[in-house]
Amino acid sequence: MHAALRHSLAVAFALFSSAALADDWTAAKLRGPVLQLVDGQWQKLDRGMVVPDTRFIRTLGMGYVTFTRGGETIDLGPDTQIQIFDKGGRKPFTTVQQSFGTVSIEANVENVQHFAVQTQYLAAVVKGTRFTVTSSKTGSKVEVHRGHVEVDDKGDKSHVVISVGQSATVDVKKTDGGIAVDGTGTLPTVVGANGQPVSTVVNTVTSKVKTVTGKTTNAASTVANTVTNVAGSLTGGSNSGSNGAGGGNSGNGGSGSGNSGNGNGNGGGDGSNGHGNGSSGNSSGKDGGNIVSVSVGGIHIGL
Repeated sequence: MHAALRHSLAVAFALFSSAALADDWTAAKLRGPVLQLVDGQWQKLDRGMVVPDTRFIRTLGMGYVTFTRGGETIDLGPDTQIQIFDKGGRKPFTTVQQSFGTVSIEANVENVQHFAVQTQYLAAVVKGTRFTVTSSKTGSKVEVHRGHVEVDDKGDKSHVVISVGQSATVDVKKTDGGIAVDGTGTLPTVVGANGQPVSTVVNTVTSKVKTVTGKTTNAASTVANTVTNVAGSLTGGSNSGSNGAGGGNSGNGGSGSGNSGNGNGNGGGDGSNGHGNGSSGNSSGKDGGNIVSVSVGGIHIGL
């Protein structure tokens, strides 16, 4: 009889512990509007309240809330919505289902994975660390502040383990739905569902940098060539200006006044008239030299 009683008490204690674990997240810190969904209605959440398992929690524009359970915390930034699911038993596991917004997790260090944040695009699973997950309509990003985080792509089932100072992003627009890794140190390799490296996704950031560099180089080359051509044309304009009084030489380049005459040679003009008809880029002849101010592609250059 005593054995049966002890067994009953053990079962009751286990059930009680499981229930307590499920409802043990308390709103320890709260600022601004924070709501909870109760019976289909959004109601105000106050500091000190315990959040039942699976209940929707939402912060509005200026709302912040920190939930605590023992040494673990869940921080919600503004415009964020989550649900917390706790699994009890011999291998307890906490899952934060994030709809949108920003969530930061401080999880106890344990030997087994026991904490996860899931979004529409990825899952971040940890043994013990501090990390932040930011979610939008097009994707999610995980940033690690302490420890390591395994990031799993829900689409192609690839995964990667990132550490402090690194991030992993899954976004249908920015990364074409695959995992892109960024940050400091040696970046880890994304591993596919077949256990093979997925190098094309990891190199996404590098390829973008190369593309931008190439565009910048081409733009700089174009500006340099344009300035050279303009400078050459203006020099020709000054020369034609000095011969303008004679009326026999063709006008090239911008208008200018030479030392030996008052003729104006404008680009594209008719040399027989001594007066060109074109754009009037003006330069003043001074001791046979030119002082030119050129604006090309938003860049102001003095010659």
